[in-house]
This record gives sequence, structure tokens and C-alpha cells, in this order.
Amino acid sequence: MMIRFSTSPVTPYTVGRKPLRLRFLIMPFCLALLGSYLTYHALQGERGYFAWGALSEKRADKDKELLALQSANAELLARIGLLSGPNPDPDYLDERVRDVLGFSAAGETVILLPSAD
Repeated sequence: MMIRFSTSPVTPYTVGRKPLRLRFLIMPFCLALLGSYLTYHALQGERGYFAWGALSEKRADKDKELLALQSANAELLARIGLLSGPNPDPDYLDERVRDVLGFSAAGETVILLPSAD
């Protein structure tokens, strides 16, 4: 099969066939380019299919971090609840005073250990 352009000479192989006009191929070519451009960005783009997996992993990591922060926050709120209000918990208050200020009760023996440094 031979394609005859409008400027091609007439031969026995092209007799009776319409000449191929290149202007009819411009629109399909442009549509093919547009389709390939959109397909490429749908797969490889910043928010494409392959980036979706990375974003999902990142979100899972951030969800784990959020859960850890929420549990730490709940623990701190529980400690605040023990120390605040008109009647703070005397046992927890005693524990904090001994820990932060280094106090000890009368009759207790304090053993100081050297630091590991």
C-alpha cells in the first residue's frame, strides 16, 4: 500500500485513491500529544498515582506520631489534674517535691549514685 500525497506523481499504485492531506493528521496528532501528556502526569506527577503511595506512607507515619502526642498529652493532663484544684493529691505532690527539689523525709537514708558519664 502506497500513500499518495497531493504533490506525488500519479503512478499505477495510486490511481483511484484520494491523496492524503497532512492537515487531516494535525488534530489527531495534537490529541495524541495531549493524551500522552495527561497520562504521564496522572502517573508520574506530583499528585499522581505513584506519588499517592508515598503520600499514604507519610500520612501513616504522621498518624502514628499524632497518636503518640495525644497519649503524651493525656498523661500530662492527668498529672495536671492531680496537682490542680482545691485538693491536690498529697502522694503525687510529695513525689514531685522529692523529685524536683531533692527533699527527703526525716529518717530516710539518701544514697547518691555517681553519674554514668
